[in-house]
Amino acid sequence: MASSSPSKASSSSTAAGASTSVGHVKDYQMTAWLMAICLNGMNGVETAALCDAMVDSGEVMDWSAALHLQRCEQLTQGRQTQHGGVGDKVSLILAPLVASFDLVVPMMAGRGLGHTGDRSDDRRLNAAIVSPSKDMVPADKRMYALRDVTSTVSCLPLQISSIMSKKIAERPDSLFRRQIWPWKNVEESLQLASGMIETGELCGINTTALVTRMDSPLGYAVGNWLEVKECIEIMSSKEAALSELSADLVNVTLALAAQMLVQGGKAGNLRDGIVKAKENLLNGKAWDKFREMVSAQGGDVDTIDFPEQYAQAQFSAEVISSQSGYLVSINALEVGLVGVNIGAGRKTVDDPIDKTAGILFHKRPGMHVVEGDVLATVYTERGDQLANAVQRILDSCTFSDDQIELPPLITNFVTNEGVEDFDQSIFGE
Repeated sequence: MASSSPSKASSSSTAAGASTSVGHVKDYQMTAWLMAICLNGMNGVETAALCDAMVDSGEVMDWSAALHLQRCEQLTQGRQTQHGGVGDKVSLILAPLVASFDLVVPMMAGRGLGHTGDRSDDRRLNAAIVSPSKDMVPADKRMYALRDVTSTVSCLPLQISSIMSKKIAERPDSLFRRQIWPWKNVEESLQLASGMIETGELCGINTTALVTRMDSPLGYAVGNWLEVKECIEIMSSKEAALSELSADLVNVTLALAAQMLVQGGKAGNLRDGIVKAKENLLNGKAWDKFREMVSAQGGDVDTIDFPEQYAQAQFSAEVISSQSGYLVSINALEVGLVGVNIGAGRKTVDDPIDKTAGILFHKRPGMHVVEGDVLATVYTERGDQLANAVQRILDSCTFSDDQIELPPLITNFVTNEGVEDFDQSIFGE
């Protein structure tokens, strides 16, 4: 790899990226190269040059009709269920919330259908949550397929270039990453976040990150429609937005939105951004923008206006607490695996998804529980999995006789200047 800056490498990297995407580089050559990177590593400039080449291997977003608006992308690493992000539906609230301040918010999502809305609508609304087209960063698709079968997925430079290339292809003016550390050492997450910030900055994009825990599910809902419904309730109801059951989800969303407002020139600092973001969440502006997004992208607005009319799973059962005490934690990994078993996720690519399957938690970590209280309700079309799911959810909960102080959900703020502890007092009362 070249050791020059990404801008100097861009002319040659375009050819390299294009060659990769059309198959001029043979699989055995690329496999050897990927393994060499894993063994020898790459410095920041080399990683940024690779990222730049991957971006140039395909199409990039065209924002020429919205140049008067600031484009601010929130980068949340996609993870499979067993790796974290259980109940993590932040983007559904974050995109319309930030867009309500006249910032352009393009978001790529790995789940769901492709982009069905007209681009002119996306520009008019300033926001869209879409799937990447097959023509965006094709080099990454080919490289990842080989990484998946050569034990090179966890290689840090390859992780960074893969994730960042898809985001840079959206051509944002700034990137704000949320790095999750559910079970790995926090230092690994900080290293990954710092590497992505360095790559973004070398590619000419202002990049920052928040580091958050994800050892318990975020919010109270886990499962496709149930998570959407929780977001609908938060955006459409002030009472729901202030509910203790969704407090962690709302706080993470507000923190992300606040920094995006700072980077987009709409807030002077993080504290100011949180105040402004909370105001637009509670006054209905985020909800209005979400409804516009659903309509523009071909969705049924009646479904989100009347979510209680959406179909419910055939089978359900309550998870009853067998003891009294304070709920300390809910094992997100186990909850995610249960979700897959009851139909909310896939074990193989061909498995169907049950959109109604999932778990609603009625108690969250930190709350006091009395024996006999309902901790959660499990929903599924797979009646034969219900009893097992109930027991596993119960076993995923840990209790304490004494009230304990929960560790902070957001632990660090990372910039190109370094890592600092996140100031919890910024949320106020």
